[in-house]
Amino acid sequence: MKIGCGTVLFRNFELERSLEAIRKIGFEYFETQAVGPWCPHVNVEKDDPEELVRLKNKYGFKGITGLWSLNGNIIANPNAVESGIRSIEWAAAAGIPVLHTGDGAKPKGMDDAEAYRVLEEKLSAILEAAKKHGVKVAIEPHGTFSLTGDGLERIMALGDPSVLGINYDACNIFRASYVESGNGKSGWKCAEGKENELEVLKRISDRVFHCHAKDINSNGECVAIGTGMVDVKGCVNYLAAIGYDGVISVETEGGDDFDQIVKLASDSYRYLNEIIK
Repeated sequence: MKIGCGTVLFRNFELERSLEAIRKIGFEYFETQAVGPWCPHVNVEKDDPEELVRLKNKYGFKGITGLWSLNGNIIANPNAVESGIRSIEWAAAAGIPVLHTGDGAKPKGMDDAEAYRVLEEKLSAILEAAKKHGVKVAIEPHGTFSLTGDGLERIMALGDPSVLGINYDACNIFRASYVESGNGKSGWKCAEGKENELEVLKRISDRVFHCHAKDINSNGECVAIGTGMVDVKGCVNYLAAIGYDGVISVETEGGDDFDQIVKLASDSYRYLNEIIK
């Protein structure tokens, strides 16, 4: 397994400074987001993907593992298809193999059957573009349906396993809530029910393209991996046992103190190395 880090940890700071810090910690892989202004590190409408590749090479990273799509709330966002395709094109140009996205929140008044119909229709267009450009699409547990094992299995039935998979985030399953981000703010909304993060992983592990490693304390605050309540260790050990050779990427919701973020990322990096190696 590869150990990576998301630049979203440093979302309030300039991208190059963030990448320099991530590399100094020891990470050889990173991922980023196109979810501005929440994480304005990449603007797929304006930025040159070659510039991100230049930064990757400048700091000696081995690869960029993923890109979070602009407008990733597929069901409700009217721009999800257009921006999803644009994000895929940008990822392909930057050599990024996986685009992260999500089902998002089901609008009020829409029943489950209609929501899945809308998701399938929109996802079909996004997956067609993904196949064309050689990029995989990974649904992150981040919305109304994707926070349960049943929901993830049903979403996975909507696309070809060669191109549609999962960016597994055990923490999102653990806290059973999804986030809608926009205008620099985010709000967590409780999903219906709560399932065990390891048991859900076991059900859908054959569709995992990429993983986020995130841990939280009893106050819901992101903490260094291994110091919180999420069974990250159990999930990583299970993935190792089944031969997963993809990325485990450290993630938080970001913070305002640069040195504290560096410490959290450093402690998480050491912990993941210990349990993986």
